[in-house]
Amino acid sequence: MSRENTTQEEPTRRDYMKYGGAVAVGGFLAGCTDDSSSGSEPEDSTESTPTATPEQAGDGESTPSATETETNTDEKSYSASMPPMGELTLEEPPSTWVGGLGFTADVLTALGQADGAVGMADPRFWYQGFYDFLDGVTVPAKDELTKYTTTERNTDLEALYDLDPDLVAFDPNPLLAIYGLDTEEAEEIQENIAPWFGNESRRKRFDGWTHWPVGESYPYMSIPEYIPKYAALFGEQERGQAILDLYEPFIEDIRSRVPEETERRTMALVNGRYNPENRDGWLVYNPKSEVEKTWGKKQYRDLDVTDAFEGAYSGQTSVKMGYEGLLEYDPDVIIFNFGITYRDFQGKNLIQQQRELLQDHPVGSQLTAVKNDDLYLGGTPYQGPIINLFQTEMAAKQLYPDEFGSYPGYGEIPEDEQLFDRGRLADIINGNI
Repeated sequence: MSRENTTQEEPTRRDYMKYGGAVAVGGFLAGCTDDSSSGSEPEDSTESTPTATPEQAGDGESTPSATETETNTDEKSYSASMPPMGELTLEEPPSTWVGGLGFTADVLTALGQADGAVGMADPRFWYQGFYDFLDGVTVPAKDELTKYTTTERNTDLEALYDLDPDLVAFDPNPLLAIYGLDTEEAEEIQENIAPWFGNESRRKRFDGWTHWPVGESYPYMSIPEYIPKYAALFGEQERGQAILDLYEPFIEDIRSRVPEETERRTMALVNGRYNPENRDGWLVYNPKSEVEKTWGKKQYRDLDVTDAFEGAYSGQTSVKMGYEGLLEYDPDVIIFNFGITYRDFQGKNLIQQQRELLQDHPVGSQLTAVKNDDLYLGGTPYQGPIINLFQTEMAAKQLYPDEFGSYPGYGEIPEDEQLFDRGRLADIINGNI
């Protein structure tokens, strides 16, 4: 695809985007050398190296606020700053974009920008089931989105050239650390295709994480910090503020209602894909995030969960247990991480298989969680504000039914038992602010 047009004298929209990105990198390099945030160990042991799969793999200073400015000619510009790429200024909001593994897709859906999605690093991991519970909210089907990583774990530059997006709404460093991208190719994408704009803060960044283009570790970001930044870049400040006005009071209310520690049920967060064939034990994750701003397990942090396996991890983020080990710690509740994804994955219900393993085993069937049928679907870690609202509500009901009401199983919760206003959320997403 040719990127040259020698007959065009006026700068193109792409030129504006490239210029903004180039200035951003230089400005951020000058101001980021004091950042000390870093991550040396993954939160999930199955993703402890850069070869981890996306379905298993992953506090700094707060970042500068995003702004929208007016030029002297009364033409709007769209400007926002986000580490590691720094400030980006556009003359027009992006009309097409590519995302990563689901997080920014959910953020941009909240801002009414879902129809601009044309590709993702791996669309399979953008969980879309919760949108079915929001009237009028539609998103592109996952099979309509181009996957720009390969089965050989490389980044497909040709796919990105063909898509020709206005924005790569993703941190380049996961592609550099996991998907075979090199820094020259990252620069090529920035220069010839579209500017990068993203920050990977799902979990603590593992050893071997890259820090392009800043050369040093860069701050983590919480879910509420992304919203005004993407909102400014897309000219959706009012919608972004409306999302925050719904989201933040909900989280504050949930936190305020968590029962006292002595009244909380203990939980185990079990890998939802690892053991459907009963191969070599159960992989149990520490549900508590080591880095405060990470969002992969945010609902469990906000719910201040009591981990049945606390003290069992020996400095790691997960531990493998046999049936006897599970019974030794005997959690009141078992939640299958990624359960909403793996209840229907490549034609199989991996969660039901694991439930049956526990129920049919002479030791597993003695577990308190099994005897009381407290075996639940967990959420996807790739959660922006919409998904996190649903998943926080889901986990609150699973863990503390006396306070938040019982969890009826996956599906629409009756209106009088809902913990946040679906109608208001749908209105915001649909532009009825």
